[in-house]
Formats: sequence, structure tokens, C-alpha cells
Amino acid sequence: MNAEAAAPANADTDEMPAIELVCPMPGFAEHRRFVLVRMDDAGVLFSMRSLENPDLRFLVIAPNPFFPGYEPEIEEETLAMLGAAGTSDLLVLLVVTAPGSIAEATANLMAPIVVDTTTRRAIQTVLTGSDLPVRAPWYRPDVG
Repeated sequence: MNAEAAAPANADTDEMPAIELVCPMPGFAEHRRFVLVRMDDAGVLFSMRSLENPDLRFLVIAPNPFFPGYEPEIEEETLAMLGAAGTSDLLVLLVVTAPGSIAEATANLMAPIVVDTTTRRAIQTVLTGSDLPVRAPWYRPDVG
């Protein structure tokens, strides 16, 4: 499943299916339930909003438009935590940090968020043994 199919453009979070983090993201122990909200017409930029605190949002992207060769290997332990039988129903999202302008934004390739689209369980996993960057420049004006 792609991110656009998982994230309606409608911003009414009461009607969106929740994503449940099986482990909270570092620094956000109180926040486990989120929804994905599409932020652009092209369906490449999303807000992952906390249902516990609507002011908490993470900017996330699907990797393919920006990093076409990005195919992280998801460890068996991560699949087990999600209750996933395999990788076919997984959605991979990258957390984006935008310190100033969009041109300065970076994506975390080392620790993607992996969502099982069947169970809607998710986890941010660190790709051990990888030399992928935590701050990869991602903005491309030709995408989106």
C-alpha cells in the first residue's frame, strides 16, 4: 500500500483510521496513536498527527519520489513486533526535519517508520548495520 492510499486528504482526524505505535518514538513516550494526513495534492508530503495531542505532528514522506533506490531491510524482530507475516503489507515512511526553509529539510533514512497497513501497527526502527544518513537532503523542486 502506498502512503497516499493510507492517508486521506480530509483533515478530520475523527474519521481517519489510527496508527498505533507498538513502541513510542524516542522522547514521546506518551504518544502512541497517530493519523496520517496528506498535506499536498501530489500525495508526497504527510503530517503524522498525534491523537493524544493534536499539536504534536511529524512531517513524513514516502521514500520513493525522493529516494528511488531506498529499500530498507526490515528485521524479523521488527516484523514480530508489528505482528506482520511478511513485508508485502508494510508502508515505509521517513521523518523529515525542516529547520528553516524547505530547501534545508532532511529525511532520516537510518530510522524509518514502518506501518503494517493491515493491522495499522507501526514502529520507528533503526536500521542496524547500515551506513544510511540520519540527515539526507530530500527536497527536489521537480517532485510534488
